[in-house]
Parts: sequence; C-alpha cells; structure tokens
Amino acid sequence: MTRSSNRHGIVHRIAVTLVVLTILAACQSDPSNVADTSGEAELESLTAAALAYQAAASAKDSDAVVAMYDATAIMIPPNADIVDEGLEGVQNYQFGFIVTPGVELDFELIRVEVAASGDIGWTFAIGEITIHRDGEEPGRDVVRDFHTWKKQADGSWKIVVDLWNSGMPTG
Repeated sequence: MTRSSNRHGIVHRIAVTLVVLTILAACQSDPSNVADTSGEAELESLTAAALAYQAAASAKDSDAVVAMYDATAIMIPPNADIVDEGLEGVQNYQFGFIVTPGVELDFELIRVEVAASGDIGWTFAIGEITIHRDGEEPGRDVVRDFHTWKKQADGSWKIVVDLWNSGMPTG
C-alpha cells in the first residue's frame, strides 16, 4: 500500500467517524424531549381498571362493582335523583343490570384519558343491554357510561363520579 492510499484510507475513516459521531450526537436525548412514560403507565392502569369494572358489571358481581367506587363517589343515574351519599349510597343503590333477571351487558370502552397530574382520569364506554323475558322479544338499550376516576394512595383507581344515560325514551 502506498503512503498516499494509506493516508487516504485514514482520512476516509476519520471522515466516516466524524459523520457517525455527529449523527450520534444529534440523536442523543434532550431531557426536555424525553417522552413521559409514566403517563402511558397511568393510562394503561386506568384502562385496566375500567375493563375490570366492565367485567364485574357484565358478570353481575355487585361486590366487585361496588369495590370500584371511591368513598366520596356520586352517581347520576338516568331519570333519577343523584345518589350523593358516598360509598354508602353506592352500596345501597339497586343497580338494574345486577338485580334484574335476564339482563346481559356488553361494553365497549371508547375513550380513556388521564390528567397530566396522573391522579385523575375519565373513561367513556358504550354498553349494549339485552333484557331477556320469557315469551317476549328481548328488550334492548344502549347506555353511554361516563366515569371520573381518582387514583388512590395504593396506586389503584376508584370511581368518583358515575354518570350514565339510556337510549330508551322516558315515560
């Protein structure tokens, strides 16, 4: 190898090294641009809580449903008074989908949001309700179910506001 081609090889390696180092330096994370993965974790955690609520409701498991509410929860059922007695009010509420025989629920979680603070969030779901009665066509309803959730000290999520409405006409 000649001295000129050896020098050319060294210059080429230095140039390639400088280009690679420049690219690597440009790719280094700026702490102000790092994604907040804790927000994603909170979103996943709240989604799991909402799905657990839907599963408990669909299974007509009243104890599991009530356990999803915060001690300060309020409920706003369709065409009814606000149940604002905290957890005691929730415990005493007669959930129609639980107490009515022949009711089937099928929820679809539409949206989940968590505040930047990570301690409050909301979920929106649509539930299709089918009511089976002997000798009759099944009754159907579509409910829109909105929950506001509060993160608890243990990291779990509990419902603080439960608001839903029915697609059925009043009367």
